[in-house]
Amino acid sequence: MISDLVLLKELPDVIKNSAAAYVGCLSGALMKDKYLEAIKVAGFGEVSVVEETAFPIEWITDDPAAQAVIKDTIEDLKISPEQLKDIDGSVVSIKVRAVKPEFLEK
Repeated sequence: MISDLVLLKELPDVIKNSAAAYVGCLSGALMKDKYLEAIKVAGFGEVSVVEETAFPIEWITDDPAAQAVIKDTIEDLKISPEQLKDIDGSVVSIKVRAVKPEFLEK
């Protein structure tokens, strides 16, 4: 069982390229389908999402790293609050269950 942040839709380039977003584990997050596929390619079977929790923009804005991203994005990069709000709900935390191959063979 693992837990990680994934994306339901691509983030704008300005956020993907932000150092603060990278430190906050936001810009390095994979799309959900690619993340699950990577687990399967690594040789795990019976891959399933056990729990999924969306992170509304309000939750993200309480995080200091995310606050830095938002400040940089809005002020320095001239992204409107409306454009930033477009990512609302696109970042989710998932808990994934998978089985090691040797356990599948028994």
